[in-house]
Amino acid sequence: MAKAGTSRARRALLALAAPLLALVPGIALAQQPSAASRPVRMLVGFPPGGSTDIFARALSDELSRMWSTPVVVENRGGANGIIATEALVKSEPNGETLMFTISSHVTNRALYPNLPYNPLRDVTPIALVARSPFIVVGNPRFPARNLQDLIRLAKEKPGGIDYASPGPGSAQQLAMELLTSTAGIRLNHVAYRGGAPAMTDLMAGVIPLSLLTTTQVLQQVREGTLTPIGVTTAQRSTMLPDVPTMAEQGLQGYEADVWFGVIGPANMPAPMVQRMAADISRALTNPAVRERFTSQDAVVLNKPPEEFAQLMRDEDRKWSELIRAANIRAE
Repeated sequence: MAKAGTSRARRALLALAAPLLALVPGIALAQQPSAASRPVRMLVGFPPGGSTDIFARALSDELSRMWSTPVVVENRGGANGIIATEALVKSEPNGETLMFTISSHVTNRALYPNLPYNPLRDVTPIALVARSPFIVVGNPRFPARNLQDLIRLAKEKPGGIDYASPGPGSAQQLAMELLTSTAGIRLNHVAYRGGAPAMTDLMAGVIPLSLLTTTQVLQQVREGTLTPIGVTTAQRSTMLPDVPTMAEQGLQGYEADVWFGVIGPANMPAPMVQRMAADISRALTNPAVRERFTSQDAVVLNKPPEEFAQLMRDEDRKWSELIRAANIRAE
């Protein structure tokens, strides 16, 4: 009788659990031998080939293997990720549409007054995946060799030193504006159409200074054709470990980077979110997946939905205040 009772209890528990397991597409669990009938879309708001796309594909490939169903990266570039995010928020919260997003997801709210969605309310944070640093670099003819040199020169010529960014409202401009605000200096922003033309003019000496990703300038810094002023994150770059951070050079409280994470549409069921977060966490322990991130100078964070949601709220507050104070516009 005891065995019969135990068997009935086990069957009852499995019956209760089945609807929750069915919520997650493509689960390849021992209890769930069949794959989902539909693939999962992983939206990316930028063209193929960049770091965001590389990271999204590395993670999607591993999730495809784990779930035994395709997780297909779909690039919808344009408008700083807004086009892809709008498609995400309009999708059903059934786990079949996700997005690999970056920190501009929250800064867009203050930069674009007519944003067609709320980046905090209209999405579900699933996993904070990684962060990557920026670096301030100068043309070798620019006399500054470190942060203190830059601050001194900027105070001697307020607003007289130009710096290049990949575009108005870019994460690089925001990081540099935060630096000038924290250091109490003024620099003149010159917006380019992307990092490549900014690099071209920087190398040619047309403009003395820029803030770019470490991977963009890695070769030039190593060869000595660009001068590293400082790294923007709390920890040094793994690829340029000899370059000190801004905090190490006396700029306490300063930190700026680009983060990467996975989000879904609003109102995703909590069991689905937790299962996906756990699977992403396991995927990020794969050495081959981690190598794709570290090859782009990114630090894998592997944080759960609750911490990701808190980061988004904190980042929204931090950058919205700066954008308003500096009157920064993306359009």
